[in-house]
Amino acid sequence: MNAVKGMNVEEVKRMSGQLRDAAEEITRIEQELTRGLEDVDWTGPDADRFRAQWAGEMVPALQQIMTAVNELGDTADRNAAEQEATSAR
Repeated sequence: MNAVKGMNVEEVKRMSGQLRDAAEEITRIEQELTRGLEDVDWTGPDADRFRAQWAGEMVPALQQIMTAVNELGDTADRNAAEQEATSAR
Protein backbone atom coordinates (compact mmCIF):
# COMPACT_ATOMS: atom_id res chain seq x y z
CA MET A 1 0.00 0.00 0.00
CA ASN A 2 1.34 3.43 -0.92
CA ALA A 3 1.15 6.27 1.57
CA VAL A 4 0.72 9.76 0.18
CA LYS A 5 1.73 12.87 2.12
CA GLY A 6 1.08 16.46 1.25
CA MET A 7 -2.00 18.32 0.16
CA ASN A 8 -3.93 19.61 -2.75
CA VAL A 9 -3.35 23.30 -2.06
CA GLU A 10 -6.34 24.47 -4.08
CA GLU A 11 -8.70 22.13 -2.22
CA VAL A 12 -7.38 23.31 1.14
CA LYS A 13 -7.79 26.94 0.10
CA ARG A 14 -11.36 26.18 -1.01
CA MET A 15 -12.05 24.50 2.31
CA SER A 16 -10.63 27.53 4.11
CA GLY A 17 -13.11 29.75 2.29
CA GLN A 18 -15.94 27.40 3.20
CA LEU A 19 -14.93 27.57 6.85
CA ARG A 20 -14.93 31.37 6.79
CA ASP A 21 -18.31 31.36 5.06
CA ALA A 22 -19.65 29.04 7.76
CA ALA A 23 -18.32 31.35 10.50
CA GLU A 24 -20.11 34.29 8.87
CA GLU A 25 -23.30 32.23 8.64
CA ILE A 26 -23.10 31.37 12.35
CA THR A 27 -22.79 35.09 13.13
CA ARG A 28 -25.70 35.92 10.83
CA ILE A 29 -27.90 33.28 12.46
CA GLU A 30 -27.02 34.47 15.97
CA GLN A 31 -27.85 38.06 15.07
CA GLU A 32 -31.09 37.07 13.36
CA LEU A 33 -32.22 35.01 16.35
CA THR A 34 -31.28 37.78 18.77
CA ARG A 35 -33.30 40.33 16.79
CA GLY A 36 -36.20 37.88 16.58
CA LEU A 37 -36.14 37.32 20.32
CA GLU A 38 -36.19 41.07 20.92
CA ASP A 39 -39.26 41.37 18.69
CA VAL A 40 -41.26 38.59 20.38
CA ASP A 41 -44.16 39.87 22.45
CA TRP A 42 -43.31 37.94 25.61
CA THR A 43 -43.05 39.29 29.13
CA GLY A 44 -42.74 37.83 32.58
CA PRO A 45 -40.26 35.76 34.53
CA ASP A 46 -40.08 32.96 31.96
CA ALA A 47 -39.32 35.44 29.21
CA ASP A 48 -36.69 37.11 31.37
CA ARG A 49 -35.03 33.77 32.15
CA PHE A 50 -35.14 32.71 28.50
CA ARG A 51 -33.60 35.99 27.30
CA ALA A 52 -30.96 35.86 30.03
CA GLN A 53 -30.05 32.29 29.05
CA TRP A 54 -29.88 33.29 25.39
CA ALA A 55 -27.67 36.31 26.05
CA GLY A 56 -25.59 34.76 28.82
CA GLU A 57 -25.05 31.23 27.50
CA MET A 58 -26.13 30.73 23.93
CA VAL A 59 -24.74 33.87 22.29
CA PRO A 60 -21.28 33.38 23.85
CA ALA A 61 -21.32 29.69 22.84
CA LEU A 62 -22.20 30.59 19.24
CA GLN A 63 -19.48 33.25 19.23
CA GLN A 64 -16.94 30.69 20.46
CA ILE A 65 -17.93 28.31 17.67
CA MET A 66 -17.68 31.11 15.10
CA THR A 67 -14.21 32.02 16.37
CA ALA A 68 -13.06 28.40 16.32
CA VAL A 69 -14.35 27.85 12.77
CA ASN A 70 -12.67 31.07 11.62
CA GLU A 71 -9.40 29.96 13.24
CA LEU A 72 -9.64 26.65 11.39
CA GLY A 73 -9.93 28.63 8.16
CA ASP A 74 -6.83 30.62 9.11
CA THR A 75 -4.93 27.43 9.91
CA ALA A 76 -5.91 25.88 6.59
CA ASP A 77 -4.70 29.01 4.78
CA ARG A 78 -1.38 28.97 6.63
CA ASN A 79 -0.90 25.28 5.89
CA ALA A 80 -1.64 25.85 2.21
CA ALA A 81 0.82 28.74 2.07
CA GLU A 82 3.48 26.64 3.79
CA GLN A 83 2.88 23.81 1.33
CA GLU A 84 3.19 26.21 -1.61
CA ALA A 85 6.44 27.61 -0.20
CA THR A 86 7.83 24.13 0.39
CA SER A 87 6.82 22.93 -3.06
CA ALA A 88 8.41 25.96 -4.70
CA ARG A 89 11.87 25.10 -3.32
